[in-house]
Amino acid sequence: MADAQSLFKANYKVYISTLKSVSYDEHNSVFLCNDESVDVYDFDSLVKKLYPLKQPSSYDALLIDENRIFCIEFKNEKYAEINNRIVRKKLLNGKEIITAIFKKHNIRIEEYTFVYCVAYKNSEARWHRGISKNTVQFGLEKFKPTYFDEIFTNDIQFFTNEYKKYFHNELVC
Repeated sequence: MADAQSLFKANYKVYISTLKSVSYDEHNSVFLCNDESVDVYDFDSLVKKLYPLKQPSSYDALLIDENRIFCIEFKNEKYAEINNRIVRKKLLNGKEIITAIFKKHNIRIEEYTFVYCVAYKNSEARWHRGISKNTVQFGLEKFKPTYFDEIFTNDIQFFTNEYKKYFHNELVC
Protein backbone atom coordinates (compact mmCIF):
# COMPACT_ATOMS: atom_id res chain seq x y z
CA MET A 1 0.00 0.00 0.00
CA ALA A 2 1.27 3.46 -0.89
CA ASP A 3 1.82 6.30 1.55
CA ALA A 4 0.90 9.96 1.16
CA GLN A 5 4.47 11.27 0.86
CA SER A 6 5.32 8.82 -1.93
CA LEU A 7 2.02 9.45 -3.69
CA PHE A 8 2.43 13.22 -3.77
CA LYS A 9 6.12 13.06 -4.75
CA ALA A 10 5.34 10.68 -7.61
CA ASN A 11 2.14 12.27 -8.91
CA TYR A 12 2.10 15.90 -7.85
CA LYS A 13 5.75 17.01 -7.70
CA VAL A 14 5.03 19.86 -10.15
CA TYR A 15 2.99 21.43 -7.34
CA ILE A 16 5.86 21.56 -4.87
CA SER A 17 6.16 25.12 -3.67
CA THR A 18 7.14 27.17 -0.62
CA LEU A 19 5.16 28.77 2.17
CA LYS A 20 6.19 32.14 0.76
CA SER A 21 4.73 31.37 -2.64
CA VAL A 22 1.43 29.90 -1.40
CA SER A 23 0.92 32.73 1.11
CA TYR A 24 1.04 35.40 -1.60
CA ASP A 25 -1.97 37.70 -1.75
CA GLU A 26 -2.18 38.78 -5.40
CA HIS A 27 -4.79 41.44 -4.74
CA ASN A 28 -2.59 43.30 -2.24
CA SER A 29 0.84 42.15 -3.55
CA VAL A 30 1.99 40.87 -0.16
CA PHE A 31 3.37 37.63 1.28
CA LEU A 32 2.05 36.53 4.65
CA CYS A 33 5.05 34.26 5.16
CA ASN A 34 8.49 34.80 3.67
CA ASP A 35 9.85 31.33 4.37
CA GLU A 36 11.28 29.41 1.42
CA SER A 37 12.94 26.60 3.38
CA VAL A 38 9.93 24.28 3.61
CA ASP A 39 8.47 22.30 0.73
CA VAL A 40 4.69 22.30 0.60
CA TYR A 41 2.23 21.44 -2.14
CA ASP A 42 0.36 24.30 -3.77
CA PHE A 43 -3.02 22.73 -3.16
CA ASP A 44 -4.99 25.49 -4.90
CA SER A 45 -3.05 24.87 -8.14
CA LEU A 46 -3.41 21.11 -7.81
CA VAL A 47 -7.18 21.46 -7.38
CA LYS A 48 -7.40 23.72 -10.45
CA LYS A 49 -5.67 21.00 -12.48
CA LEU A 50 -7.90 18.21 -11.11
CA TYR A 51 -11.10 20.24 -11.59
CA PRO A 52 -10.47 22.46 -14.64
CA LEU A 53 -14.07 23.45 -15.30
CA LYS A 54 -15.32 24.27 -11.83
CA GLN A 55 -12.89 24.39 -8.94
CA PRO A 56 -14.11 23.57 -5.46
CA SER A 57 -12.80 25.68 -2.61
CA SER A 58 -9.44 24.53 -1.32
CA TYR A 59 -6.63 25.37 1.07
CA ASP A 60 -3.49 27.15 -0.03
CA ALA A 61 -1.04 24.42 0.96
CA LEU A 62 -0.50 20.84 2.04
CA LEU A 63 2.46 20.01 4.23
CA ILE A 64 2.95 16.26 4.50
CA ASP A 65 5.09 14.95 7.34
CA GLU A 66 5.13 11.17 7.70
CA ASN A 67 1.65 10.40 9.06
CA ARG A 68 0.55 14.04 9.58
CA ILE A 69 -0.98 16.22 6.93
CA PHE A 70 -1.21 19.94 7.54
CA CYS A 71 -3.83 21.74 5.46
CA ILE A 72 -2.91 25.42 5.55
CA GLU A 73 -5.02 28.41 4.60
CA PHE A 74 -3.46 31.89 4.64
CA LYS A 75 -5.76 34.89 5.00
CA ASN A 76 -4.35 38.38 4.50
CA GLU A 77 -7.16 39.78 6.56
CA LYS A 78 -7.71 40.74 10.14
CA TYR A 79 -9.63 38.26 12.24
CA ALA A 80 -12.85 40.29 12.13
CA GLU A 81 -12.76 40.50 8.31
CA ILE A 82 -12.55 36.74 7.64
CA ASN A 83 -15.68 35.15 6.21
CA ASN A 84 -16.52 32.10 8.35
CA ARG A 85 -18.52 30.43 5.59
CA ILE A 86 -15.60 30.58 3.14
CA VAL A 87 -13.14 29.14 5.69
CA ARG A 88 -15.56 26.29 6.49
CA LYS A 89 -16.13 25.60 2.79
CA LYS A 90 -12.38 25.35 2.21
CA LEU A 91 -12.10 22.90 5.12
CA LEU A 92 -14.89 20.64 3.83
CA ASN A 93 -14.13 20.75 0.10
CA GLY A 94 -10.39 20.36 0.63
CA LYS A 95 -10.85 17.31 2.85
CA GLU A 96 -13.22 15.75 0.28
CA ILE A 97 -10.58 16.24 -2.42
CA ILE A 98 -7.83 14.69 -0.28
CA THR A 99 -10.14 11.79 0.56
CA ALA A 100 -10.80 11.20 -3.15
CA ILE A 101 -7.07 11.32 -3.96
CA PHE A 102 -6.31 8.84 -1.17
CA LYS A 103 -9.11 6.52 -2.27
CA LYS A 104 -7.99 6.62 -5.91
CA HIS A 105 -4.46 5.63 -4.88
CA ASN A 106 -5.48 3.07 -2.25
CA ILE A 107 -4.16 5.01 0.74
CA ARG A 108 -5.84 4.47 4.09
CA ILE A 109 -6.84 7.94 5.24
CA GLU A 110 -7.44 6.77 8.81
CA GLU A 111 -3.70 6.16 9.17
CA TYR A 112 -3.08 9.91 9.02
CA THR A 113 -3.54 12.77 11.42
CA PHE A 114 -5.05 15.83 9.74
CA VAL A 115 -4.38 19.35 10.99
CA TYR A 116 -6.22 22.37 9.58
CA CYS A 117 -4.44 25.69 10.04
CA VAL A 118 -5.93 29.08 9.28
CA ALA A 119 -3.16 31.65 9.60
CA TYR A 120 -4.23 35.25 9.24
CA LYS A 121 -2.64 38.67 9.25
CA ASN A 122 -1.15 39.72 12.56
CA SER A 123 -3.47 42.14 14.27
CA GLU A 124 -4.57 42.99 17.77
CA ALA A 125 -3.98 40.45 20.50
CA ARG A 126 -6.58 37.72 20.95
CA TRP A 127 -7.29 38.79 24.51
CA HIS A 128 -8.38 42.20 23.16
CA ARG A 129 -11.12 40.32 21.31
CA GLY A 130 -11.99 38.17 24.32
CA ILE A 131 -10.70 34.97 22.71
CA SER A 132 -8.65 32.57 24.79
CA LYS A 133 -5.34 31.19 23.51
CA ASN A 134 -6.33 27.82 22.03
CA THR A 135 -9.91 28.55 20.99
CA VAL A 136 -10.86 27.35 17.51
CA GLN A 137 -12.46 30.23 15.59
CA PHE A 138 -14.69 30.71 12.53
CA GLY A 139 -17.20 28.03 13.56
CA LEU A 140 -14.68 25.26 12.84
CA GLU A 141 -14.82 23.52 16.22
CA LYS A 142 -17.66 21.28 15.05
CA PHE A 143 -15.33 19.70 12.46
CA LYS A 144 -13.05 18.32 15.14
CA PRO A 145 -12.43 15.33 15.33
CA THR A 146 -14.72 14.14 12.49
CA TYR A 147 -12.86 15.93 9.67
CA PHE A 148 -9.66 17.09 11.37
CA ASP A 149 -7.78 15.84 14.39
CA GLU A 150 -6.51 19.32 15.22
CA ILE A 151 -7.56 22.78 14.12
CA PHE A 152 -5.52 25.94 14.65
CA THR A 153 -6.91 29.36 13.85
CA ASN A 154 -4.65 32.24 14.73
CA ASP A 155 -2.31 34.87 13.37
CA ILE A 156 0.92 34.23 11.48
CA GLN A 157 3.05 34.52 14.63
CA PHE A 158 1.07 31.76 16.32
CA PHE A 159 1.45 29.66 13.15
CA THR A 160 5.23 30.03 13.24
CA ASN A 161 5.30 29.13 16.95
CA GLU A 162 3.22 25.98 16.34
CA TYR A 163 5.43 25.05 13.40
CA LYS A 164 8.48 25.26 15.66
CA LYS A 165 6.79 22.97 18.22
CA TYR A 166 6.04 20.31 15.58
CA PHE A 167 9.19 20.50 13.47
CA HIS A 168 11.82 22.05 15.79
CA ASN A 169 12.73 24.57 13.09
CA GLU A 170 12.18 28.28 12.75
CA LEU A 171 10.05 29.78 10.00
CA VAL A 172 10.65 33.21 8.55
CA CYS A 173 7.13 34.58 8.46
